[in-house]
This record gives sequence, C-alpha cells and structure tokens, in this order.
Amino acid sequence: MKRLYGAVVAAALLSASGAWAVKVGDDLYIKAKGVKLLKEPKPTSTAIGKELAVGEVVRWKGASEKDKSFHEIEVSGKKGFVLMSNLSPSKPQMEIAEAGKGPLDTKAFASSGAATKGLTNAALTYSETKGPDMKKAAVQVIYAEEHNKNKGTPEAIAMKSKELGGGK
Repeated sequence: MKRLYGAVVAAALLSASGAWAVKVGDDLYIKAKGVKLLKEPKPTSTAIGKELAVGEVVRWKGASEKDKSFHEIEVSGKKGFVLMSNLSPSKPQMEIAEAGKGPLDTKAFASSGAATKGLTNAALTYSETKGPDMKKAAVQVIYAEEHNKNKGTPEAIAMKSKELGGGK
C-alpha cells in the first residue's frame, strides 16, 4: 500500500499539467544544469559519475521510499537518485542565440557565459549608491553565486559575505 501511494504521489508530481502520465520504466529528461546522480536519496550523498547534461534521457524508476522529493533513475547503466524537480517528461527547449537564428545547444550556451554573469565588485559598489536594500540584494546574489560554485564551502561563503559587508 505504501509503495502504491508513493507511485501515485510521484505520478501526480510529475504530471503537473495532467496531460500525460509517467509510469515506472518511462524515459524522462534532465532539465537543469549541474545535476548529479546521487548514490542515496539525500542532498549530502556521494555523486556517481559525471554531471548529467541538460536534455539527457534517463529511465525513471520511481520516487524514493525515504524521501519523495528524490526519484530513482537509471542512466548509462548506473542507478541513482536526483531531485524530482530536475526531471521533465519533455525534452527541454534549446536556447535561441539570436533572433532569426536556429537553436543553440544548451551546453554551448551555458559555457559561453551568456547564461549567467557573475556579480562583480563594481556592481556591488554601484548597488551601494542605490541604498541599503539594493546593497543587501547584491550581497545576497554574490552569496548565492559563491554557494553554487563547486568549491564553495560554508567557510568560504561566510568569509566572502563578510568581506562584502553582508555580515555573517
């Protein structure tokens, strides 16, 4: 009964539009950059292999019994877990490089630097002229950027935040 409930919850979560249903064994797509296949259904788990690519096809094995926000998948012969929010029943749209041009591969777009631009110290200085709320927002963006870097440890993030005048 518990397994059936998990499958029903997983199907409901994955079918937000209600126009389709996902069954165990169906193919899904990775829809986010930087997704890692995890050994266990928890955020601190060890990654298995390389990062999964946006648009990569994976075989869905169902929601985890331990944590329904993690779903088991199989890709390239390896089984592991990813957050449900990183899965999609439809292939992610390719980015458009310029008006009138064809789609740009998402890997090329992301590596070009156009996908995200880091907030610089010049931007932080500018934000200070716009008041304390703008400075706080800029510090929060820098904090998030540091946090998302592969080598961004909690200590390094705290040090960067303090260096930028953000407190903690």
